[in-house]
Amino acid sequence: MDRLTQLQDAIDKLALLFVSSLDHLTKRAPLVPLNLDVPVVTTDHGIPQDQLQSQAQELALDISRQAKELETLIEHLPGISQSPEDQTRDLEALARQNELATEEYEAAVAEAKELLQEVTLALRGIALDQSRS
Repeated sequence: MDRLTQLQDAIDKLALLFVSSLDHLTKRAPLVPLNLDVPVVTTDHGIPQDQLQSQAQELALDISRQAKELETLIEHLPGISQSPEDQTRDLEALARQNELATEEYEAAVAEAKELLQEVTLALRGIALDQSRS
């Protein structure tokens, strides 16, 4: 797996951890009255505060571990330690290489078309000779 794919997977995993952590905490948190005049009606919702706090800390540790892994992947990306000018120079060199490769490819395609045309003419000539005899 290449580094960019690893980075994308790590970002996806971090986003999933955020979403599932929020979902878990909102579903397990005890109800709290927003207005003191309106009491909480049900008491069977949520888990004890100390257990919720423990789970929240565990989820926070998971998120921080994943964020650290993401940071490590970013630090190991090729060229990340280079200056922007060096990165630009490298990209320009790659663009030149790409242009040369494109020219070579187009020349090879043109040559292949010429060869195909020659083979086609030769086969027609052979077929014509055989049909005459």
